[in-house]
Amino acid sequence: MIISKCIKRKTLVLLLPFLLFINACDKEDYTIPVEFRLDLSIKNEPILGGSITIDEIVLGLKTIDIRGYREQGDDVFLTRNFDQGKNFILSPASTNISEKFDIPQGTYNPISFSLVFNPDTDEEGLIDDILDWLADAEEDDDFEGLQEDLGDIIENYLEDTSPCILVTGKYTYNSTTKNIVIVVNDPQTFQVLGNNRNGGAEVTLDKNVVNIGTLQINPSYWFSVITPAMLNGAFIGVIDDKEYIFLSKYVNSQIYAAVFNRMEESTTLTINE
Repeated sequence: MIISKCIKRKTLVLLLPFLLFINACDKEDYTIPVEFRLDLSIKNEPILGGSITIDEIVLGLKTIDIRGYREQGDDVFLTRNFDQGKNFILSPASTNISEKFDIPQGTYNPISFSLVFNPDTDEEGLIDDILDWLADAEEDDDFEGLQEDLGDIIENYLEDTSPCILVTGKYTYNSTTKNIVIVVNDPQTFQVLGNNRNGGAEVTLDKNVVNIGTLQINPSYWFSVITPAMLNGAFIGVIDDKEYIFLSKYVNSQIYAAVFNRMEESTTLTINE
């Protein structure tokens, strides 16, 4: 009996360093960063039955914040700061619009990416111009002059500002094509939950592979509540004889609100498809 106890003690003494080593390795594994690439793109779906096409979507970001809750290991909170702001320019044909991160490996449930936008304070002068234009539009019946004045405002947005979100595209109806410009410039954050390929919230990041998150913007969903009649009834701006439908919180605001309210909810993130 005494011999048996001695053997057990010796065995425990011999195993203890090994168990401590294994535990240390497990702990270290969950602190090892993996290579994670966040790819940004536009979802390729027909917009308003194919009558709208997108030229560019520019996202002006201040930070990207990551929150991840792991089944093993500490939870993860990371922030990528863009001190001067950073514009991500997306087009239907664009590739390699991405940002790379080092994120601890492990199984997350959930993990979310928050896009914190960077408003352009230079817009203030243009807002004054818009308010003056709106006042004129209520009193003046010189539609041609009003269209040209709005065209000047649109041109200033396109050339002199970097709003949070700037969308440019085209709308074709009855063989007539008009340009579309959408401007969003309020402080805001889009929080996007990461999903696995099956749509679930449990995501595994593995140090042995390049982990890829595909973040997609979905203009087809934005315009799914818009009708051609709404766009055909919008205020028009004219630049160099070309017509522009301008959507902002001040001009064509009802259409703008319907589109903007669907932006965040339709943005998706699929990890390791």
